[in-house]
Amino acid sequence: MMSWPAASERYTRPALPQRRHPLSVRWFGALAVTATLLRRCRAQALEDTATLLDAVDDLAAVCRHERYETVEMKGEIMEGRITNQTDIRSNQTHMYWYENRDIPTLNQANAYRKLIISLEACRGVVYIFVRKARRCYPDPYSCISLNPGKEFRRAQDCKWTHMMSTIDGSRDGTPTFFEIPFTTTRYYFSVFSADNSQYTLTVLADIAVFPRPGKMGRVYGDQQGELKVSLGWHTATYEPTVSISGGGGGGRYLGTMNYIVYAAPLLDTDKRASSTCFLRPQKIMNTYCGLERNTDEEVYIVNPEQKCKDGYCNITIDWVMPERRYVFNVVAVSRRNFKAAYAGLIMRTQYDVVRQAASNNTLKAIGIVAGGSLGMVIVIYFMMLKLYG
Repeated sequence: MMSWPAASERYTRPALPQRRHPLSVRWFGALAVTATLLRRCRAQALEDTATLLDAVDDLAAVCRHERYETVEMKGEIMEGRITNQTDIRSNQTHMYWYENRDIPTLNQANAYRKLIISLEACRGVVYIFVRKARRCYPDPYSCISLNPGKEFRRAQDCKWTHMMSTIDGSRDGTPTFFEIPFTTTRYYFSVFSADNSQYTLTVLADIAVFPRPGKMGRVYGDQQGELKVSLGWHTATYEPTVSISGGGGGGRYLGTMNYIVYAAPLLDTDKRASSTCFLRPQKIMNTYCGLERNTDEEVYIVNPEQKCKDGYCNITIDWVMPERRYVFNVVAVSRRNFKAAYAGLIMRTQYDVVRQAASNNTLKAIGIVAGGSLGMVIVIYFMMLKLYG
């Protein structure tokens, strides 16, 4: 009778090595999770896109003034870049935006973390409107109307505007210069023209490289002779005394490179439009581009190391004509090629033609004395004839 072997002695089929499929369950799980995430991301992207489109539509509806026919988008203005002399027609607006995320600039102390905005008119009347942080662009048409019979200028009604030029007409033809706290990384500008104009625009966060005319830009004049005029001005200053940006090349780009002296004879019809405009909106003589436009060429290029001493510069112009009015002005040019014009000077050259050496009364007295002397000589002559006859 056969008996079965004990359990420990039974033949056991050796276990085959377990085969792993290249795409195991774990891989399938990862793919499923990835697909789920992709679907969620796609759904979120579609939702964000729809939200963005809605926001764009809302922004377009709110900022409809940005699409007026009289508005032109000029795009971004770069840090420290001076725009070319730009023509703009009456009642037109040019829009710019500016962004600066320079870390060394943003880390400056409050006293030096500032932004310079300089709008200079080469001719005509231009205003600048500024908004910080977020759109819309400033809307000049909300507070200025040039339509005949419906003119108005109401500064308090300017929409989307944090700061702006003086628009009431009292400073027409003058440059606009802002030095404001640099509190946000993005700014929006609208340049509006109340006349057929031309302008330049500068936006600068590295304020240490911009020249500031000394003594509020005053220019002094004195006639030294028949055809000579002496001009003097205080040197430009800089604040702070070191560059605040990450670049700049150190002290090599700080300070004044030279001064440009301009002179031009005036016509009898050239009158100042106001106490603030020099001379008038169509002949501006206290901006760099205005001086370039209204003079043939610069008179002198002055090296401050040669012509300036103890903070004061002086030169002599020896070709002026007598009995003529001249306008004189000075432009400071920094080593980073930023330019700032002084306030300017109008001077009439005097030339008195001396036709007699003394006044009429003096000549009468001399005549009386001379006549008396001649009479004395004649009397003495006859006495001598009688005596020695």
